[in-house]
Amino acid sequence: MTLGIYNLFEILGVVLGLLAARCLSIPKAENKNGLSVYICLLLGLIIGMKLPVIISYGFEGNLGFTGKSFMGGVLGAFTAINLYKIFTHQNQSSFGGRFVIPLAIAAGIGKIGCYFNGCCASCCGIPVQLIESVFQIIAAFSLFLFYRRTKRADLLFPVYLLSYLIMRFLVEFIRTEPRVIGPFTIYHILAVIYIPIVFLVLRR
Repeated sequence: MTLGIYNLFEILGVVLGLLAARCLSIPKAENKNGLSVYICLLLGLIIGMKLPVIISYGFEGNLGFTGKSFMGGVLGAFTAINLYKIFTHQNQSSFGGRFVIPLAIAAGIGKIGCYFNGCCASCCGIPVQLIESVFQIIAAFSLFLFYRRTKRADLLFPVYLLSYLIMRFLVEFIRTEPRVIGPFTIYHILAVIYIPIVFLVLRR
């Protein structure tokens, strides 16, 4: 039953995210290389979604094949897109700006499904999934207001990612994720690595 509810909220999140994408008037980023940018994005997304799960849990049971990480997927896509921009000399392009608000909406709704499913849980009885859900919805609304005021689509993804990484670093202390180094999970380590990188992207 809970798995059905989980899937329901995932589907609902995706639908609402797609509706938000259609309603937002954020222009497309200029893309000189056609399909190649989307292939690069997809590869980064897939690798990012799987790698932290495999590092944390290995291939025990089916988790190595079925588990997925939202944070890993976002970081994988971020890494792939920025490497693509560097190698194609498109450093000023705003890839991702159109999709970050719908992404936050989809993630916020999807985390409610995680709460009912019992995954991504807290070790302290705190509904950490709902904390993340509230964060995502507030982030989506705040980024919408930020874009309306500044029209800076190029800043939406890094601003979102920076705030998400800070939130996730703090919340990670009460999540039931395997500790890979002392009290720290793989997501702590990823946050520490990527926070200064995102700062550099914002300062560019």
